[in-house]
Amino acid sequence: MTPPPDAPLRVAALDALSKRVNKALADARAEAEPEFAKLRKAGFPQLEVKLPSGDVVGKISIKAGQDTVTTDEDALLAWVEANKPEEIELAVSPSALTRPDVIAYVRKLHPDLVGKKIRPAYRAKVLTELDEDGQLANETTGELVQISKVTKGEPTGAFALTFEPAKKGKPNGRDRIAAAWQSTELVITDLIRPAIEAGEQS
Repeated sequence: MTPPPDAPLRVAALDALSKRVNKALADARAEAEPEFAKLRKAGFPQLEVKLPSGDVVGKISIKAGQDTVTTDEDALLAWVEANKPEEIELAVSPSALTRPDVIAYVRKLHPDLVGKKIRPAYRAKVLTELDEDGQLANETTGELVQISKVTKGEPTGAFALTFEPAKKGKPNGRDRIAAAWQSTELVITDLIRPAIEAGEQS
């Protein structure tokens, strides 16, 4: 039995081109991210993916920057001591565990190694009660205490691509892009030519 004469070349050609197209996709995503970051900052969280006909086949969702929350542990401990002292417990410094003394006697023998900490369950609960500025009100005086600081992260341009689902007899977005390419409505030669001409990069 002899294989179809074009089988070896078909497999080899598709393999070679697929690797270059995959690299072109990775490069295109990397090049798009800085532009998408600018758009997100300008107030555009989503972009439509349209065929030349105007048919919407998907959308780009540009991710917001990652917020960083920093908790002032000393301020939180002081707030709990003032408002819920029963939620404070004594804690032995980890360095005490390197000493030969029995932990039960650590407080008596090494008072400098004993500190205070908030009970974990209450700590988690009270952090959910912070206002949008990261503050807690003293329950007696009403004075606001700064507990946490939120640092807004800048958008990086990271994004997610989703395709329109199939509906009412209309193919999904991926299939509509493929059909547009097959009908020559969408010409992708110029999109992938740089990757094909450049070859695989090590």
